[in-house]
Amino acid sequence: MLRVFLATTNIFTSLILGALAMGVVWYLSPDLMQDFFHSASGLKLWLTNLGIDPKYNNFLWFLIEERQIVFMGFVIATRVVLAILAAIFIAPFTETV
Repeated sequence: MLRVFLATTNIFTSLILGALAMGVVWYLSPDLMQDFFHSASGLKLWLTNLGIDPKYNNFLWFLIEERQIVFMGFVIATRVVLAILAAIFIAPFTETV
């Protein structure tokens, strides 16, 4: 049960910290944030021009937005940082068999 609690806490913490990191980058470096949005726009364009069936392509056009892609990138980066920090700080307290 503890592992489920820790995993859920990690997910919610990464969502909150990812949003905060996105806000900090948005405020402190608007040019970098604009580059992130341009890259996300290019990714959306690439995904929707893969030549797949129009039924699925319309679904992609409907669901994918640039701000979601950028936010997902920040959340993934936050999860990686949290995993590295957890590995560093938990390793001394675990037993090696």
